[in-house]
Amino acid sequence: MSRLNLSLFGLLVAAGLAACSDPLTVQNINNPDRARIYSRPADLEGLISDSYRQWHQGTIGGSDYGIPSQARAMTWENASGLANWGMGLRASIPRVFIDNSRGNQTQQENLKDFNATQRSARAAADGINRMAVGHVSLGSPAQDARALSFAWFVLGISQGSTALIYDSAAIIDPYADLTLIPDLTGYQAVAAAALVDLDSALAWVDRSTAASGANGFPLPNTWINGNALTAAQFKQLIRSWKAMIRADVARDKAARDAVDWAAVRDDAANGITADLNVTMVTSPAWSEDLNQAYLYGGWHQAAQFLIGMADSSGAYDAFLAAPYAAKTMFLVKTVDRRFPPGDTRAAQQANSPALPPAGRYFRNRTGLDNPADNYQTSMYDWYRPQAWYNANLLGPYPVFLKAQNDLLRAEALIRLGDIPGAAALIDITRTAAGLPALTGVVTSATQPVPGGNACVPRVPQGPNYTSSACGTIMEAMKWEFRMETMYTNYCLFFIAGRGWGDLPEGTAVSWPVPYQELDTRNHPIYNLGGVGRTGGSVGKGTYGL
Repeated sequence: MSRLNLSLFGLLVAAGLAACSDPLTVQNINNPDRARIYSRPADLEGLISDSYRQWHQGTIGGSDYGIPSQARAMTWENASGLANWGMGLRASIPRVFIDNSRGNQTQQENLKDFNATQRSARAAADGINRMAVGHVSLGSPAQDARALSFAWFVLGISQGSTALIYDSAAIIDPYADLTLIPDLTGYQAVAAAALVDLDSALAWVDRSTAASGANGFPLPNTWINGNALTAAQFKQLIRSWKAMIRADVARDKAARDAVDWAAVRDDAANGITADLNVTMVTSPAWSEDLNQAYLYGGWHQAAQFLIGMADSSGAYDAFLAAPYAAKTMFLVKTVDRRFPPGDTRAAQQANSPALPPAGRYFRNRTGLDNPADNYQTSMYDWYRPQAWYNANLLGPYPVFLKAQNDLLRAEALIRLGDIPGAAALIDITRTAAGLPALTGVVTSATQPVPGGNACVPRVPQGPNYTSSACGTIMEAMKWEFRMETMYTNYCLFFIAGRGWGDLPEGTAVSWPVPYQELDTRNHPIYNLGGVGRTGGSVGKGTYGL
C-alpha cells in the first residue's frame, strides 16, 4: 500500500509539472478555492469580522421564521394558536413530535438555524485556518491576535448554539483541510468543542493585549454592531457565553443537576457587567426577530399559565383547578410592578399607556382578544421595548443581558449552597420590581419566598397541581430570569426550562438534524419528541403538565 501511494503521488507530481509547463494550461479562478480567496488580508479580516453578524442574523436576528418562534411557544415565552412558524403546533398539549419528514410543516424553520450556525462556524474556522495554517497576517501581531480571538469566539458560540438546539451537528476543526466535510457528532461533544473554542478565544485576547503593533483591541464597533469592546469587556462576554453553554446544554433535570456548577459560577462571576446591546440597522442587515411580538391579539400574547404565577387574587388557583375546556383568561392582580396595576380590566388598561413607563413590561390589551391554547390565552401583551419597535426596529436592542448572567450565577450559588449570595443577585431585579427582598429572609433552598398571600411567584403544587403556593428561592430565580430575559438572546426559556424539568411531558428536548442535511449526507431521517417517544421529556414537568 505504501509503494502504491508513493507511485500515485509521483504521477500526480508529474502531471502537475506537465501542466505547469503547458502554456495553454491556466488556473481556473472560478473554482471556489477558499485558500486562494482568503489569502488577501483585507478579505480575510472581512470574513472574520462579518462572522458574528452571520450568526446573529441566522439565530436571534433576521425574519421570525426559525427555531426561536417555535421554542417560545413551547415554553410560555409567547402564546399563539396560529400555524405560522409552527407556533400553534409547538404550543399544543399533549405535545406532538417534531416531524422531520420531507415536506413537513416546519421544514424551513427547522433548517434555518442549523444552516446559519454551521455556516458562521465555517466562516470563523476558515479565517482561523488561513491565519494559523496559511500564515496570512493582517498587518501586525496585535491585529492578528484580535482577529483570531474574535474568530475563535464566533466558532465557539456557533457550535455552542447548534449544540443547545440540535441533537447532533458537525464539529468544525479550523486546522483541518478546508475541503473536509466532518461527520455528525452528538450535542455533548459539540458543546465540549465549543467550550474549548471559547478558551482559545480568551487566550488570543491575552496575546493581543501583549502583542506589538497597531489595530489591537478594542474591537471595531461594527463587528458586534455598536460595541467597541475592550479586551476586558470581550473576555467578560466570552466567560458569560461559557457559563450559558455549560449549563444550558443539559437536556433534562438530571443532566442539569450534574453540571459543573463551580465552573458556571466562576465564569458567570467574571462575565458581563452591563447589557450587551446590538445596534440594529438596515445595511448591512442587523435585525431582531420580534415582528410577531407586536402583532397583538393573535400572533402574540403573554401565556396565562406563566404570568398567572404573579397573581395574588386567587384567580390563578381557580384557573389551575378548572378542567382544561373550562380554563379561561383572568385578571392578574399583583404587586409586581412589571404588570399594570388595577382591580379591574378597565383600570389596568388605563395603566397600560402606549409606551410602557420605566419598569413596566406587560400591558392589559385594549384590542381584540384572540384565543390560543387554553393554558395560554390571556388579556396581556409583553411590550417592554415598544419604543424600539415604534422606531422601525432600529437602534440598540439587548441580546445578552447582565440579568441573564447574574441569574445563572445565582442558580449556581443555590446549587452550591450559597443561599445569601444567590439571594443578593436575585434581589437586583426582584426588589426593583417591588417584590420583597430575599436577602436576610430566605436562608435555605426549601424556604418559601416572602410576601404572604401576595408572594411572587406562586407555583402549582403536586400531586394534583390544582392550587398554588409560594415558590422557593429557585423558583424566584426562575421568575426573575423569565421576566428579565424575555425575547432576548437565543431560545433562553427553552434551553433553561428543559434542564429545570419544567417542560410539559413529551416536549422535544432537541431538534433533529434537518432532513435536508440528512439527505445530503445519505443519513436516515428521524423525528424527535412527543409523549412516550424518543427525544421527548419524560413524565410530568415541574408544574404538572
